[in-house]
Amino acid sequence: MRRTEIDGIPLYWDDVPGPGTAHLLFGTGIEHEPFPRRGLTAVLARLALDAVAGTAHGCEELDAAVEGDHTRFTVTGEPERVAEAVNGLCRALAEPPVDDAPALAAAVRRAVAREEREERWEGFQERELAFRYGLRGPGKTGRPAPAVGHLGAAALRDWAAARFTRGGAVLLLTGPPPRALAPRLPAGPAPERPVVEPLPGTSGCWLEAPHEDGERVTLSFDVPATPVGYLAADVARARAAADPATAPDLTGEVELHSAYVGGGRMRFWLLAPTDEPGARAVADGLDGVLRALAGRGPAEAEVRRAAAARAARLGSDTGRLGQLFAAGLDHVSGLAVYDVPGVLARLAAAGAREVREALAGYPSTALLVMPAHCAPGPDSPFVPEPVRFPEGLREAYEYRPRLFGGAGRHERLYLGDEGLAHWTGHCNHLVRWHQVAGLGVGPAGRRVLHGEHGAVIDIQADQYKSGGDLIVAVDRLVPASLRFPTGDGEPI
Repeated sequence: MRRTEIDGIPLYWDDVPGPGTAHLLFGTGIEHEPFPRRGLTAVLARLALDAVAGTAHGCEELDAAVEGDHTRFTVTGEPERVAEAVNGLCRALAEPPVDDAPALAAAVRRAVAREEREERWEGFQERELAFRYGLRGPGKTGRPAPAVGHLGAAALRDWAAARFTRGGAVLLLTGPPPRALAPRLPAGPAPERPVVEPLPGTSGCWLEAPHEDGERVTLSFDVPATPVGYLAADVARARAAADPATAPDLTGEVELHSAYVGGGRMRFWLLAPTDEPGARAVADGLDGVLRALAGRGPAEAEVRRAAAARAARLGSDTGRLGQLFAAGLDHVSGLAVYDVPGVLARLAAAGAREVREALAGYPSTALLVMPAHCAPGPDSPFVPEPVRFPEGLREAYEYRPRLFGGAGRHERLYLGDEGLAHWTGHCNHLVRWHQVAGLGVGPAGRRVLHGEHGAVIDIQADQYKSGGDLIVAVDRLVPASLRFPTGDGEPI
């Protein structure tokens, strides 16, 4: 892999067999977007694709994806055609055609349709990140864009100017740079990604998975975002798959998934397929494997086997392509960039002590997710999901449901100077005014209040006595910048 720079944009390339491919990456994504304006990046990406679609003849692939921490444009085809398409994408991002009303409406419609197809909320990673972080940082990836159809031209233009700059971009190529390549972007620094810590009480506990997750146990934990961190996760997966306390109850291969969560940390998920009778043994077995590795470390032979397997993958064309993409992600994330020889050198130097140190934080970052109606063993260190909003308000005005309203007769809303609380008769949801992530404004006196810690309070004026006064008070206490229009369906 080689590094150069073209028009102020860092460029990494490697001679990988196959069609010419370019990845244009930007270090901005869903996590950076204010919740009331979720969807800015996706609409701008769609506008850029639409702007070049008519001229990208000869390109086999032209697509974009907005992830939690980055946005990716992919172009595949003849090198010169790829170069022209990349040039066009950069022009469209530097000067987005937001004043073209039909083009903007089409981009919004396609962005909404894509999000509905992907159904982000169904992903196990997104669900867990939303639990750990609420509506902050990585937790935003699990929530649909609430007001993408109402984003204005000015907001889109400002977002593009701040986020799609040379400082926040990197270009990846599977061959030498074509002569026609001239990806011009405006000057600007890389966007900062604030480090967001998980919410208190969201590690060291176990959750019950929704039914659609099927019969599997999921165990997640953090390691450093380095080659040794990846190696440590490989060692954990291999030991879990062969562990005598776990293997008899597995019904398939143990999978390993990952996501960068900022602050130099990578989160890994071990997915172990099982059945209901075997869920407890698998959960306790996975935890035992990780605690043993974090405490005593692996055998040197385990490390060498995992390092050899990863080195073999890196030595293939697919592995080199994967490392090229990983280099781009590391670049836009502000991490150290490794080429294949660099990764191989780190793997060769790593031993049992380094792997143990990479896993040392496991007890403080672990989260266990079990199939429905299952639980870990009685000696498990994991505790049940904590009450997320146990605190109340010191002083508040009580709103009771109307006699024939849709709210249950035991429900109450409590409005105070500190925040708004919703008591359902079983649990308490609380959003403090300084922790409001957004306020959905719907028709017929409806408001949906979203808290940064994950609480959602649906307020319908006609269901509560003096409900109109309640809506007026909430509107007064929530800044206009946090409001967004919402439809008439169920709350997000």
